[in-house]
Amino acid sequence: METTFFAYGALPLPDSGELGETLAELPHSEVLSYVAGLGVHTAAGTDVAPVLAATVEEVQARVDAIGSLRAALPFGIDGIVIKADLAADQREAGSGTRAPRWAIAYKLPAVEKITRLVSVEWNVGRTGIIAPRAVLEPVEIDGSTVGYATLHNPADITRRDLRLGDQVMVYKAGDIIPRIEAPVVHLRTGDETPIDFPESCPQCGSAIDTSEQRWRCTRGRNCRLVASVSYAAGRDQLDIEGLGATRVVQLVDAGLVTDFADLFTLEREQLLALDRMGETSTDNLLAAIETARTRPLSRVFCALGVRGTGRSMSRRIARYFATMDRIVAADVETLQQVDGIGKEKAAAVVVELVELAPLIAKLVAAGVNMTEPGATPPPEPGTEEAAAAGADTEAGGDGGTGSTLPLAGMTVVVTGAMTGALEKLSRNQMNELIERAGGKSSSSVSQRTSLLVAGDKAGSKRTKAEDLGVRIAVPEEFAELVGAFLAAGENA
Repeated sequence: METTFFAYGALPLPDSGELGETLAELPHSEVLSYVAGLGVHTAAGTDVAPVLAATVEEVQARVDAIGSLRAALPFGIDGIVIKADLAADQREAGSGTRAPRWAIAYKLPAVEKITRLVSVEWNVGRTGIIAPRAVLEPVEIDGSTVGYATLHNPADITRRDLRLGDQVMVYKAGDIIPRIEAPVVHLRTGDETPIDFPESCPQCGSAIDTSEQRWRCTRGRNCRLVASVSYAAGRDQLDIEGLGATRVVQLVDAGLVTDFADLFTLEREQLLALDRMGETSTDNLLAAIETARTRPLSRVFCALGVRGTGRSMSRRIARYFATMDRIVAADVETLQQVDGIGKEKAAAVVVELVELAPLIAKLVAAGVNMTEPGATPPPEPGTEEAAAAGADTEAGGDGGTGSTLPLAGMTVVVTGAMTGALEKLSRNQMNELIERAGGKSSSSVSQRTSLLVAGDKAGSKRTKAEDLGVRIAVPEEFAELVGAFLAAGENA
């Protein structure tokens, strides 16, 4: 498929010399004209070409004009960006953590279309959540054909009184995700029928827990065993090479795996008896499983798939508690000490950990690692150490969770291609390394950034760090700074 793009700015590469200095001082409109002259595609040749406006009234007039042209454009748009043109004005306005302060987006109303609600599918997710999805008569919205739309939960269907056969108003949330706004009640014919809610799990036939808005199969993860085990074995969790979904299906169908803890008790003879499992592939898989047994606690916890937590939150939890026993023993109040966990999420995690207790016990019995390298457990409540840690936290410290670590209290951003000892690390592994060394990983440069690790082709993040006076380290310098933790995490 042929694709194109419209350039909306230009940044000089490091060491661009006079050209870089020139671009940095040109008005934005002239920068776009310059790159267009080089043959780069810009919006200048379209019906919505950039224009200079001197007053608020002129800005509003151009916004209205572009909005009126929206339906006839050969590409989809969801808004108009108003920018400061002069380089000096841009520098004075500066940038926030997510976007420049010298540009603001005016969002256009979502495009809505009417189509018919044909049926509702009930899909079961990895954790057993039962999610409804609307099947629609295909309709074109903003250049793409929409045949399905998100329905949040059964309560939402009831609240909006949706019925099969309804003419419904459909739009794209954020111009991406198709959603149903509401039924068009005045178009009803009387032939519409109520939507039937499932009385048992559509995946396995078990009972449904309807105590919350989002319904869930009472078997939880066991309902979608293949998906649950495949997730646990994934690259960002236990990273078991050679254990894809097809192999997991084999293991489940053979009765060898009832949860991912069973992977650690598989025997060579059992695997050799499976179709297309020779000696080499069997030995490789067993070696990969043995390596997975030594993964850090953060990855093991992530593999559990606790709802409301992911890679980053799993690392924070593991760093704070240091061991699985302390995580399991934590109450709602204690969990809230972890950065990013509020009362509602803490309560949900506590409930889920109770449900996962048998699986965790099996993992412990199988010899799976349950500690986080380099992490220091929090002091016991009521002790002098706990009181001191609390005072340190109130004073802006790290609460006693590793103030002697090389990155303690630092927010670190990684950009560009890593080299040397860091060359083979994925971004997720780099984030793990940062947090093992006591730091906090972030994806964007801001005034709160303590250190930018800048590899080859670092681009705009390096430029922004230089503007903000943020310390910059090359990969080799950073590897030396966290050397002990890099060695400890080689098997992570």
